[in-house]
Amino acid sequence: MSAKLTAEQLELVRQWAAEGVDLNGIQKNLVSECGVHMTYMDVRFLLLDYGIEIAVAQEAPAAAAKKEEAEAPAPAEASGKPVVELDELQIPGTLLSGKVGFPSGTRGAWQIDQMGRFAWSDLAGTPTPEELQAFQVELTQLLSRGGM
Repeated sequence: MSAKLTAEQLELVRQWAAEGVDLNGIQKNLVSECGVHMTYMDVRFLLLDYGIEIAVAQEAPAAAAKKEEAEAPAPAEASGKPVVELDELQIPGTLLSGKVGFPSGTRGAWQIDQMGRFAWSDLAGTPTPEELQAFQVELTQLLSRGGM
């Protein structure tokens, strides 16, 4: 780190982070309020070194529900097939990623990394073996149709 902070300056950084100020904002505040010039990465490392986390602003319940609904995969079709979706923006470090909704109500996110390894994340429930097989078929069909 290029600059040492006093206890008071460090407390200001903690306060800004608690208010939800992003890294860029903290960097600017350090210059304008403390006269301390730090690179973006130095600010990032400072937060990591001191275990400071930037607070996420609380969303209104209706907005949070709407956002969750938009992020959730579509419900499974009446035909009993899982609904498989590809993410528009792939998760960093993955080759492919997306979401799936199973007929049983289980839903989650999936990803395939550059090494071809498959992983689940945010899986709510446990799909049956038949659902997993149907998921593989649906994903294969989606990719063969040029869903990428």
